[in-house]
Amino acid sequence: MTLDGFLSFLALFIAFYAIVSPVTRLRAQLHLAVQIPLALIAVTLVLYFEFFSLMSQPCRLPSAEACAWLTFPKDGSFTPPQAAFLVVFVWIILAWGLNVLLKPGPRSLVAVGKIVQTLLYDRRFAELLDFIRPHLGLIEAVAERRLLRQKAHDWLADTNWLQRQKIRTLKPVGPEEDEPKQSGVAPSTRIYEWFRRRMRRTKHFVPAGRKAQADAETIVRMLLRSEEFRKFLVTMRPDALPDLMAIKLQPRFDFSDKALRDMVADSGSRLYQEIEQNQNLADKGGYAIPEENVLLQFLFGDAETAHKLSAWKPIGDAVINTIRGGTNSGYAAQLNDRADDFDDEKWRDISFVGIRYFDIMVNEAMRQGVPYHMWLFYLPLFVTELEKIYDTSGQNIDAMAEFPTRNARLLYEAFDVMGNWIRNIRHLAPSSPHAAISDRQEFSSGAIPADAAVALGNAMVTVALSDRIGDTFASYLHDCILHDVAALSHEGLEGRMRALLIRTIVAGGNRHPDARYGQRLKIFLAMADHVLRGSVKDYVAALDPAPLK
Repeated sequence: MTLDGFLSFLALFIAFYAIVSPVTRLRAQLHLAVQIPLALIAVTLVLYFEFFSLMSQPCRLPSAEACAWLTFPKDGSFTPPQAAFLVVFVWIILAWGLNVLLKPGPRSLVAVGKIVQTLLYDRRFAELLDFIRPHLGLIEAVAERRLLRQKAHDWLADTNWLQRQKIRTLKPVGPEEDEPKQSGVAPSTRIYEWFRRRMRRTKHFVPAGRKAQADAETIVRMLLRSEEFRKFLVTMRPDALPDLMAIKLQPRFDFSDKALRDMVADSGSRLYQEIEQNQNLADKGGYAIPEENVLLQFLFGDAETAHKLSAWKPIGDAVINTIRGGTNSGYAAQLNDRADDFDDEKWRDISFVGIRYFDIMVNEAMRQGVPYHMWLFYLPLFVTELEKIYDTSGQNIDAMAEFPTRNARLLYEAFDVMGNWIRNIRHLAPSSPHAAISDRQEFSSGAIPADAAVALGNAMVTVALSDRIGDTFASYLHDCILHDVAALSHEGLEGRMRALLIRTIVAGGNRHPDARYGQRLKIFLAMADHVLRGSVKDYVAALDPAPLK
């Protein structure tokens, strides 16, 4: 390689660096601590060989065989320009290999933070996302002190002493309690604690990694608290939201709430699309969630994730606020219109999609045994808000139709979903936490079918005592509950659930309505089909003693 050739190579390298993607250039900056020394060594050797005739040094080693390898043959079979070419070739291979193989470590987080800050400031969100996604695992591990050196320092410093001692309360220590009692403590545990106390001083020889931890936390805060970046993700790259929502640091909760709120407010968002595309039923109740539904898979593939993120709150609140503001926004007029074409538009309706969202979430939590009700009590709140704006006085509204209005259809959907949660108790194993049936109408027992029965009773009170919902449609919703009762067996777990459902409906959930509620239920029962009444004789017997007024 001649000097002109080497200069041409440098020019091509600079041109190549200019045309590669911005993300590639950003990633290359993370390895400058290794690449720059390698480049200086390579350039130095190339210049030495290019000017070998002027800068050559004689071999001063005492071994003639060693000098034979360090000098060029006199016959010209291997020349300095060829050596320069070989250096450039090896340099290219090493630089590429290091860029691929080297992974950024804790020390690289300073550079990562600066790059993230620059990209956020310049609003280059697509480049930022492509740059940061491969490093989220490292950032989270450093922030949570899960790296080996961090865990070693924490072990030596005995930072989890309070947790290991299982101290639950702080109280004054008496003179006789100055030393921890050793009675009942295994000898191995005492030896271990003695060894830990003696090892604490060695923590000064292991880096604590506090600065790297602070850098990682700063990066997470910049990413998750940027309103513009979040809106870019919601609208343009919703597939990346699970990666950021999965970061186990405090800012993720606010980020998740706002992201879900943004998506449910946009009827064209990825959330609406996934819920519409998630209608296949699972073998044992609930819905099958395909992997391409990345948001639903992240939230409900392991329903504990939705539990930790309180994924019900942003959706439930958004639905309630939309219905409450419906008078001013025109949404109430839309709901009180005819329901003829609702099936064509329901997957863009926030209330319908919100009900389906809760249906998927609650069923997955029940199927997976997550010991919580996932705030299914939002559905009777939906019913309450829908009842407040219920109106069938508009033109061309047939009050005798199965669903006079879209509002009526939504009320039916809410009742049907709550009944479905109750009926799915047939799929539960006896060991499931949701198979626990209490004899009391508690507000929250944690068992989803039992809580759903209470929620359904609360919703029935709203409908039965409404001055807006006529007897015809209210009786129709009451028939839905009778079908739920009839679908449950009289034996075993289903039998106990059936008895609890009857008690909660007759009692009005936990709302304790007045005697007028029992009278209304009797009217609805009299309006029901005689065959249906015959299949729920235990419900009829429980309702008969209800006082009249």
